[in-house]
Amino acid sequence: MSILTVNLEDLRQTVAKQLGIDATEIQNDDNLFMLGLDSMSLMTLVGQWREQGISVEFQDLVEEPTLEEWQHRLKRVAA
Repeated sequence: MSILTVNLEDLRQTVAKQLGIDATEIQNDDNLFMLGLDSMSLMTLVGQWREQGISVEFQDLVEEPTLEEWQHRLKRVAA
């Protein structure tokens, strides 16, 4: 996933890999913390996205932990 391609499927794959589950198990509006995401995993994801040039903050993502919301937030900060 790069700044130009913050798409839902790439995001789903990235989060699924972090959670150690199949991407098909994650729906767009699932609460990712209910699926097993924890603060350390989220910090890892934030670090990966920052390395790719997406200036996102942990707090931005913890408030609404769904793929759909994350996609919107990542697109905003990547623009």
